[in-house]
Amino acid sequence: AERFVADPFGGAGARLYRTGDLVRQREDGTLDYLGRIDQQVKIRGFRIEPGEIEARLKQLPGVRDAAVVARDGASGKQLVGYVLPVDSTSAGEWCEGLREQLKASLPDYMVPTHLMLLERLPLTPNGKLDRKALPAPGADPARQGYVAPDSALEKALVEIWQDVLKVERVGVTDHFFELGGDSILSLQVVARSRGLKAQGLNLKLRDLMQKPTIAQLVAGLQGQASTPSTVLAMNAEVRGTAPLFCIHAGFGTVFDYEPLARRLSGVRQVLAVQSAMLLDPAWRDASLPAMASAYVAQIRARQPQGPYSLLGWSLGGTLALLMAAQLEREGQQVEFVGLVDSFVPSAAVDRHAVDDWRADLRDFVRVTLPDARLPQLIEGEETVTNLRALLATAMAGEGVASTYLALGADELAHVFCVARHLKHLSLQLDRCPTVAVEPTCWWTPGREAEGLELAAQVGQSVQGEWIDCGHFQIPRDERFLARAEEILAEIVESEVLS
Repeated sequence: AERFVADPFGGAGARLYRTGDLVRQREDGTLDYLGRIDQQVKIRGFRIEPGEIEARLKQLPGVRDAAVVARDGASGKQLVGYVLPVDSTSAGEWCEGLREQLKASLPDYMVPTHLMLLERLPLTPNGKLDRKALPAPGADPARQGYVAPDSALEKALVEIWQDVLKVERVGVTDHFFELGGDSILSLQVVARSRGLKAQGLNLKLRDLMQKPTIAQLVAGLQGQASTPSTVLAMNAEVRGTAPLFCIHAGFGTVFDYEPLARRLSGVRQVLAVQSAMLLDPAWRDASLPAMASAYVAQIRARQPQGPYSLLGWSLGGTLALLMAAQLEREGQQVEFVGLVDSFVPSAAVDRHAVDDWRADLRDFVRVTLPDARLPQLIEGEETVTNLRALLATAMAGEGVASTYLALGADELAHVFCVARHLKHLSLQLDRCPTVAVEPTCWWTPGREAEGLELAAQVGQSVQGEWIDCGHFQIPRDERFLARAEEILAEIVESEVLS
């Protein structure tokens, strides 16, 4: 009965039957059948009708038939297209050309992650498409551009990538993030790669994020590595759409933006800015404004002109505001600044309070290794050697599980040293700058006073949303992620329509 609805064009009591078919009416009145509404899928916040993409594929030269479905990938739902070519000799290179043609007429989130060539589409006994019988991505023997591993090290890395990414075949020139990788899967690869040290590989997380193909990683071992960058790609590029720059928080790392990067895959590329001090142990930033100035230069190297979108959690929010102010001074448009439970500086802070590194270390371990335990009495001085030993013991404790374990004690000790220095720099800042862009804020309970103080500092009537969770939980909170995805998707859609 729910399919029979009132007919707005008919007389009293007239009814229409809701078939569930999705069509498009041309100017001459012709109806194009696009598919079924009940086959709609949601990809990174966008409702997508696979039938519409199928219709676009069928209009391309050389395509006899096509199907598009949504499948579970390593980092969530992804679109997979299946194409029947008119010419049976057509190969994967031609298939990749179809993707480029789709990108010219469709938003990036509607372009299938994979396009596979088939000789025929599987059908049910009733003659309908059997979607369950369609092959999984990576099983396409016609795939072009594949470069097989050569050395023993390349073969070992390929096996790790295939297992972690759940992809049947990985070539040495395949891009980690375009295969569905993200920062959490990166940590898994780093941890699994520790067994390859005998072959000369000492893989760090930053190596994988800066050199996202196996060929680049191996080339780095042969002295062909490029200068490290503080700007890390946390998901694949979205062509035709400006990236979202996420600025590191008080640890200098960018792991906490992984859930957002995963959520925005196919909608916005997330480029995360990590602390330069993580890359060079001898480097020490002089102030937060100086850091913001350096970061602006780095993001403008990636995106020379605005509009810019920035987001920062905790100390990253303060840095994002400093960067927004500088971009505006340079005549650039900043269309979005997201502040996630941001640090708010104050001139009233006691900058001469006792500096207790042991208390800071306990707080650090409580966040990064929540199941670990430090000695009740922490002995020794604040040296790298002592910090490394303390953290190694904590990480080796029974039942300790954390994504930070993949870093190892050496890198984790370095992260703590960076966090300590960033804390000192944050205490030197009196206030946030005024900005023209109105920040979008998310707060955790109990931060009402900071919200009012921030509004006074930036000269804006800051509108905030309250998320009932802890400070260290908010970057992963579903309510924050959903709202951030919605806001950023609306910006993308408005740019597509304009």
